[in-house]
Amino acid sequence: MSNAAILCTQCGAASATPLSQCAKCGGKNTRVCGGCGFQNSLAKNYCDKCGNPISDLGTVVAPPPPTAIPGAPKSDIPATVVKHIVKGPLGKKDPPPPAAPAPGALPPAKMKAVEPGAALGPAPSAPLPVAGRQARDQFAAPSVSNDPWSAVAPPQADDVPKPPRWIGTVRRTVTVAFATFAVVASLVTVWYWTENNKPENASHRAAIQYLEALRARNYAAAYSQFSESARKYCTLDEFVASRDTSTWAWSGLRVDHIEPGAVLLAYELAIEGAAPRTDRVLFVEENKKWVRPYSWVLMRKVEEAFEKNNADMGLILAQAAAPVNPRDPMARGYLCEAAYYRKSPGDTERQCLAAIELSRVYPSNLTLKSLYHLHAILADTYKNALRKPELALDQFAQMLAFPSISPADQCEILLARSEAYLTLSRPGEALSDADRAGQLCVRSQDLAYIQEIRRKLNAPNQ
Repeated sequence: MSNAAILCTQCGAASATPLSQCAKCGGKNTRVCGGCGFQNSLAKNYCDKCGNPISDLGTVVAPPPPTAIPGAPKSDIPATVVKHIVKGPLGKKDPPPPAAPAPGALPPAKMKAVEPGAALGPAPSAPLPVAGRQARDQFAAPSVSNDPWSAVAPPQADDVPKPPRWIGTVRRTVTVAFATFAVVASLVTVWYWTENNKPENASHRAAIQYLEALRARNYAAAYSQFSESARKYCTLDEFVASRDTSTWAWSGLRVDHIEPGAVLLAYELAIEGAAPRTDRVLFVEENKKWVRPYSWVLMRKVEEAFEKNNADMGLILAQAAAPVNPRDPMARGYLCEAAYYRKSPGDTERQCLAAIELSRVYPSNLTLKSLYHLHAILADTYKNALRKPELALDQFAQMLAFPSISPADQCEILLARSEAYLTLSRPGEALSDADRAGQLCVRSQDLAYIQEIRRKLNAPNQ
């Protein structure tokens, strides 16, 4: 019987007992034939390659250099396995060797040697490897099932190398930076859009475009900035005909007054051969655009109608001009005068007050004389038509405050105010105005009326 040894297929350590696992590394143990070096399972009594008995465990001898290694071509494996049965003296089969302890069990304290010449029982047949299956490296790590022929399990997730920690930091930093940049860019865009579309900025751009078009005599471009109602009552030809051919320049454009839906801009106008002066231009918002409510041509037609004493036509034209530019004091003034001639005190009050208020903000062709006339119409309407003498007093005071007012005009205002004071039962103020009028009036009828007021007040003769 040839010597055999139990060796680990992984680390090569020898074992004195037939344990299935190596006590050193936990690898799988095999019974190595001392004659040919073939590795057999622990249950084998005969070598599967050369057929020599390999059950002798009396002496552990290191095997000679193996003639075959695991994973060799199939041609090294014999086609058949020869098993020898050796009978003992009694002609009986030897009992099989004791079963190997379970994996992980402690080896027995002492192993009893088999007596020489003792009969060995037939080795239990072991399944041969499936044909065509390639053997596994004897030094490979054992699988979970302890089967050396099973496939190697894939590496666990913990075995996968992780990227350096700084890569994650860089990624987070880049993400935060990009998000911050996107937010800042959005805020800048919103701010720019908001600033760009503010009324004072949008109307300023429109005014520059309009003034430059006029200066360059590009009247079609300027006309395109008119409001819809302005183009309705003024054709391009009428607009061109109304323009002066003088050379002029503008500078210092600025916002002079702003209110919801309207911006009044002022600029310095320099006309060739004339002293520079401040002029103004109005823009209103229409359909989200800033346009010019141009009504000057239409107002010329209103003036011509009133100059020809055609009050009805003047009223019709003034009523058309007011919606074109509701902030034009002159259009409201003509509506005030037309309503006064038509004896409509309510309309007279409304239109006269609107014309006077607008004249304090918006420029127009209303002269001081025209404004004085509006106050006179309003004062007479309050005193006689609406029977509101207290409101008439305020209009008289404003008329007296006009510069360069003539003595004859002062005479009329003082006499009218004296009457209002009499109506309000304020005799002291009525007599004071009558006495002042006596120093200014020259017409006999005015002087006679002053004496009448004095008699009503029981004033002593002068």
